[in-house]
Amino acid sequence: MARIRTVPRKAPTQQRSRATVDAIVDATARVLVRDGYDALSTNRVAREAGVSVGSLYQYFPGKEALVAAVMEMHASRMQESIAERMRNSAPAATPEEVATEMIRAMLAAQAAEPRLHRVLVEQVPRIGALRRLHELFGNYERLVEAWLESNSERIEVQDARMASFVLVAAVEGLVNRAALDRPDLVASGKLEEQILRLILAYVVPSYVASASAEGRYGGRPSKA
Repeated sequence: MARIRTVPRKAPTQQRSRATVDAIVDATARVLVRDGYDALSTNRVAREAGVSVGSLYQYFPGKEALVAAVMEMHASRMQESIAERMRNSAPAATPEEVATEMIRAMLAAQAAEPRLHRVLVEQVPRIGALRRLHELFGNYERLVEAWLESNSERIEVQDARMASFVLVAAVEGLVNRAALDRPDLVASGKLEEQILRLILAYVVPSYVASASAEGRYGGRPSKA
């Protein structure tokens, strides 16, 4: 079986060529969302982007490389969104408020392009780009690790690097599963509440124990 190529042939170096590549990647995203992966083709993307097929092939060897480029674009936008929201969180916030902002940042980043996110979740394994996707998740982990370290006095986990891996894997897994099977949970806000409880129970278990005793996060009020 021939090896699927998901790496571009070459990177654009001039402004004009970068604009061409951006147009091709944006067109690929539109075709993916509108028509699906099976209908995606280099010819269709070239028409959508308003470029020749020859120009497309200068940079991308096939449809799999196009999808991988869209994945990287989407991941980059998500990362920028998460980083901006986490940078803007109040420095004196409580553990609950800071964790809530982190979760909302991740959910908002994925909800910004829900149809594109769904098709990428479905097709990335199919094109063999899981390794690259895991590398991109590593960027999220470093963001979360930095947040944990900067809030070390308010959390109860010792190993920030391990904790960042666990948190990103948990949130990404839940959100991706919901995107595929239960998009209503994301839209309703119920998923956010449950993820918040999960993360707080991990990073500040004593805080959640106290809040649950008071009847928050679905806990039962303790009897006086």
